[in-house]
Amino acid sequence: MKAQKIYQLVSFVNAYNKRTKRWESQRSISKVFVGKEGLKTAYIEFDNEKKEYEFIMQQHLNRHSDKRGKVELHVPHVHENGTLAYWGDKVLLSHNPDKI
Repeated sequence: MKAQKIYQLVSFVNAYNKRTKRWESQRSISKVFVGKEGLKTAYIEFDNEKKEYEFIMQQHLNRHSDKRGKVELHVPHVHENGTLAYWGDKVLLSHNPDKI
């Protein structure tokens, strides 16, 4: 049996709370997809997450002074113990207007 490739979709938005002077998470998603069919689904999910990212970035709340985030589809880095890292070895798609 041939080993199938895995793909990871990572999306997050963080906002700076002016009152507490701390960054807080608005959204944090990490999904894993397997094989060719999984990659097709990952592209669709990337578009959906990009729309969700844009929606959150357009919301203006008085308590937040700054928002940052990105959406990325990549081939994940695998640690020596077999766990997946949050970052990727090879980025397939990226929506990163804040250059994080």
